Amino acid sequence: MNTATEVVRDLRKGGTQYRHADVLSIDAPTRTLELAFSSEAAEVKTWSGVEILGHRPGEVRLHRLDNGAALLLDHNPREQIGVVESASIDSDHRGRAIVRFGRSPRAEEILRDVLDGIRKHVSVGYLVHQVEVIGQRDTGPLYRATDWEPIEISIVSIPADPSVGIGRALENPPQDTPAAAPHTPCTPEDQTMTEPSPPTHADTTSTPQPTSNDTGTLNGVDAERTRVRHIADLGKTYGHLELAHDYITQGHSPEAFQRALLTKLTDKASMPQSEPQTDTDTGIGLSTQEIRHYSIVRAVRALLPNASQTDRTAAAFEIACSAAAEKTYGKQARGLLIPSDVLNRAFSTTTPTDGPGGNIIATELHASSFIEILRNKTWVMQRATVMGGLVGNVDIPRQKGTTQAYWVGEGDSPEKSKPALDQIHFTPKSLAAYTDITRRLLLQSTPDAEQIVRSDLLNVMALEVDRAAIYGSGSDMQPTGVKHHSGINAVSFAQKGQPTFAELVQMETQIALNNADVNAMSYAFNAGIRGYAKTALKFPQTAASGTIWESGNTVNGYPASVSNQIKAGDVFFGNWADLIIAMWGGLDITVDPYSLSTSGGTRIVVFQDVDFNIRRTESFCYGAAA
Repeated sequence: MNTATEVVRDLRKGGTQYRHADVLSIDAPTRTLELAFSSEAAEVKTWSGVEILGHRPGEVRLHRLDNGAALLLDHNPREQIGVVESASIDSDHRGRAIVRFGRSPRAEEILRDVLDGIRKHVSVGYLVHQVEVIGQRDTGPLYRATDWEPIEISIVSIPADPSVGIGRALENPPQDTPAAAPHTPCTPEDQTMTEPSPPTHADTTSTPQPTSNDTGTLNGVDAERTRVRHIADLGKTYGHLELAHDYITQGHSPEAFQRALLTKLTDKASMPQSEPQTDTDTGIGLSTQEIRHYSIVRAVRALLPNASQTDRTAAAFEIACSAAAEKTYGKQARGLLIPSDVLNRAFSTTTPTDGPGGNIIATELHASSFIEILRNKTWVMQRATVMGGLVGNVDIPRQKGTTQAYWVGEGDSPEKSKPALDQIHFTPKSLAAYTDITRRLLLQSTPDAEQIVRSDLLNVMALEVDRAAIYGSGSDMQPTGVKHHSGINAVSFAQKGQPTFAELVQMETQIALNNADVNAMSYAFNAGIRGYAKTALKFPQTAASGTIWESGNTVNGYPASVSNQIKAGDVFFGNWADLIIAMWGGLDITVDPYSLSTSGGTRIVVFQDVDFNIRRTESFCYGAAA
C-alpha cells in the first residue's frame, strides 16, 4: 500500500487539483452564485488513488477563499471575472461558497452567458497538503485529505467529470505543498509559494502584468485546453465520450486517443453483431444538477394559453433548454423540446401508489436513462440496437455480397472484385403519444408529480414502439416493422397457434442456409404459444423427448421470450441485434388545454422521431399458419 508521503508526493507532481462544483442558486440582481464546491461523501479518483476530502474542523484551509479569492474563467489566472465573497464548511460536511461577478465587459459577458444557460459548469481548484491512507481500492490507495486548501473557483466550459472528479493538473504546479507523513502535522518547507495579493476592491477585474513564471503557466494552460478540446471533440464525433473522459483525466495525448479510438471502431465494426448496442447521445451539455432539477410540469404550465408571467418566469430554464435543443438538433419545436440530456439521465420509473397524484413526497429525482427505461418497458428495445440523439436523415453502409477468391497460375493476377455495398436508410417518423393530467396534479411541483407524468408518457410510447417495430406497415407515416421487411425468411405452420417442434427448427434452418445464424438468436411469441409449448411434446407419442418449451426458458436450445404485442399464432426468430431502432434527439412536448376543458385537466402530447431498419434481413424468420 502506498504511504501518505508517496501519495502527497504524487499529488505535488500534479499540482492544482480540480473538482466539479454544483450551482445551488443564482441571484441576478446581486450578480452572485451560491455553490457547493466539496463534499466528504464522495470518493474520487486522482493521480494517486482514490481521494476523500475531509471536512472536519481544521481539515480545510479557507483563508484564501475568505480573503477575496478570484473567480476565474477556465482556471486562467489572467481571466479574473469576479471574487469569492464567502466560504464555509457546513454541518452536513459540504463546502459552500458565494461568488460575485465583476463589472468589466468580460465579466458582464460571462454573467449573461450564465444567466442564459450557455455557461453551466463551475469548478474549484484546490491543493492537498496532508493525507491519511485509510484503505485500498482497485485503482490504488484510499486516502483522506486531512489538510487541503481550495484556492480559486472558475466558470469552465469543460468541467472535471463528476464521475472521475479530478481534471488534469496545471503544467507548472506550485512547489509549496509539503510531502506529509502519516499522522504528523503539516510543516511547510523552506521554499514557499508567493500568493497572489487579494483584490483591493471587491468588483475589480483588472489583471496584473504576468511574470515569466505566469507566462509558463499560461502556456501550459493553453496547451491543456487544446489537448482536452481535441480529445473531447473526437469522442463526441465518434460516440466514445467515456473513453475520451478517461484519456483526458489520465493525461494522454490526442494522438494516443486517436490510436485507441481507431482500435475501438475497428473492433466494433469487425465483431459479430450479436449483442444490442446503444449509441451515446450527447445532448446540449447540461450539468447533473441542472438535469435533476429540470421540470416537465413547469414546462407544461408555461405552455398553457392562460399561463401567467410567473409561470413563464419559473420555466425560463426549460424554455432556454428548448431553444438550445432546437439549434443542436436542427428542428423547430411544436411546443418545447426536452433535450436528450434530460431524457438520458433524468427519467424515473418510480410511480407513486394510491392513484394518480397520490403520495406526493418531495424527494430528489433519481437520475436514470430515458432510453434505458424505455428499453426496459419495451420487449423489442431490450434486444435491438438503439441509436440515439440523431440529427437529420441517416444512411448506414451495408455489405450485401463478398469478395471473390480465385485460383491463378504463377505470375497471373487475380481478377479484381469488390464487395457489393448498399445503404440502409433512416428517416425521422414522428411517434405521437399523449397522457391526461388533472388540474390539481398540474399544480404540484414535487418530484413524484414529475414521475407520474413521465411514467405515463413512457408507458404509452413503449407500447407503440414495441408494436411498430414488429408490425409497422411502412405506410401512413409508420416505419416498417420486421414482419413487413422484404427479404426475411418465412416458414408456414400447419396449424395456427400450435407450431410443431420440426417447424420451429425449420425457422433456424432457413436462417442458417443464408449464413446468418449466430449464437445470440432467439424466439419470440405471445403467451398463448408459450402455454401450448409447455405441454406439447417435441415428438408426439414420445414422452422422453420432452416438451417444446425447455428448462431454462429455451426452445430448440435458443432463448425464448414472450410479448403480448406479438399477435396470436405468430412466431419470430432471429438475431434481434440486427434490428436497428433510430431515435432522433429531443422529445417534443406540447399541450392541449381544450379536450379536457370541462374538467380543468390538460392533455400533454409528446412527439418522438423514430425509425426502424434491419441490417441484414436474412437474420430473421417469420412463422405463421398460411
